[in-house]
Amino acid sequence: MALYDEDLLKNPFYLALQKWHPDLCSKVAQIHSIVLVPCEGSLSSSVQSTCQVDSYILIPMEGHFQTLNGKDKSLQPPQIPFP
Repeated sequence: MALYDEDLLKNPFYLALQKWHPDLCSKVAQIHSIVLVPCEGSLSSSVQSTCQVDSYILIPMEGHFQTLNGKDKSLQPPQIPFP
């Protein structure tokens, strides 16, 4: 796990999310969800075509989280298991 900070505005995943899925950015804010932004080093070169963006959006549920595509996730510090 990387122990450094990245500039979110230069992260390919975040940039692809804003460019290709602007509706999701609004939806995340409306439903008080969380967007997990993977480190740049863990991404392939073609982010917009390979990432399942819905699996990186967590909706708080009672005792756990659910991704926007319906998968249950539990937070187990320091890592979150994906996919």
